Amino acid sequence: MTNCPGCLKEGHTTYCPPCRKRLFDGKKVSHVLPFSRPVYEEARLEAAGQRLSISGVQSKMPLVLRQGRLELAEKGGQYILKPVPHGAFQRLETVPANENLTMQIARQVFGIRIAEDALVEFEEGELAYLVRRFDVQQDGARRLQEDFAQIAGRSEESHGKNYKYDLSYEEIGELIRRHVAAYQVEMERFLHLVVFNYLVHNGDAHLKNFSLIRNEEGGDYTLTPAYDLLNTRLHVPNESRTALPLFKGDFETESHRINGFYAYDDFLELANRLGLHPGRFQRFMRTAVGKGPEIFSLIDRSVLPEQCKQLYKDHASDSIRALSYSYAKASE
Repeated sequence: MTNCPGCLKEGHTTYCPPCRKRLFDGKKVSHVLPFSRPVYEEARLEAAGQRLSISGVQSKMPLVLRQGRLELAEKGGQYILKPVPHGAFQRLETVPANENLTMQIARQVFGIRIAEDALVEFEEGELAYLVRRFDVQQDGARRLQEDFAQIAGRSEESHGKNYKYDLSYEEIGELIRRHVAAYQVEMERFLHLVVFNYLVHNGDAHLKNFSLIRNEEGGDYTLTPAYDLLNTRLHVPNESRTALPLFKGDFETESHRINGFYAYDDFLELANRLGLHPGRFQRFMRTAVGKGPEIFSLIDRSVLPEQCKQLYKDHASDSIRALSYSYAKASE
């Protein structure tokens, strides 16, 4: 490691002090795990028992921090470990680096609140992804969290295998308005995250990847920190930029009908439907499309292979061009 495996800051062979504070409450913790990938797989099989399924490509296991060491746990834990997944998609060995990079772009470039995350290594050097659970309190108690599939009453049993993709981002916004007291603030956070996912080609931002969490003091709900952010197009080349349609029903803007892709006009329409202040949204979009150099700088500091770095830059540039384009203005 030549950069911090948390924030990618240059000149660090392990976690920098700010990352140690965010991830481990200031404790010195090695980025090298005290166990191997085979030991992880054995523990995962033992914990899963008869419930293990081969559906999906990414496994995960809880970790606990004991005396400065991250150790495997059967359940609970303050952290989740996600190793390189198995499957038929492309460049799967880069998934941990992709997720860490995308999360850091969200935080450092766009100011989006994220789950605290970093890269770790198994004993043999293989990279894995580590995320600190935001629903676990200092005393180990869990905060109440519900994703939008749960909030919408959708499950595989009731709505079939594609239940996570049943609604639109507009309908998630309507659920936020219904369930969140200070929904104006959370709605803006939500829309910023939708735009960000579009920019980085996250085609897996479905209902279960947005959640509400209860404030234990006041009992009100807010959006959780962002999680599961990555550029899915690196692994699925034909992946859509969005997991869900922007709008409910069959609505589409004239821009989308003419050009066949979401652009500035579409997100402006979504902002209007969600009740966001037009001026604030326009300022955010002007800022977002100017973030290319900062995005590229973080990509260059990541541990992605050079080919993946260039692909990521190409994908982001493609989205920035789309977000900069207004059919309405071009037609004036």
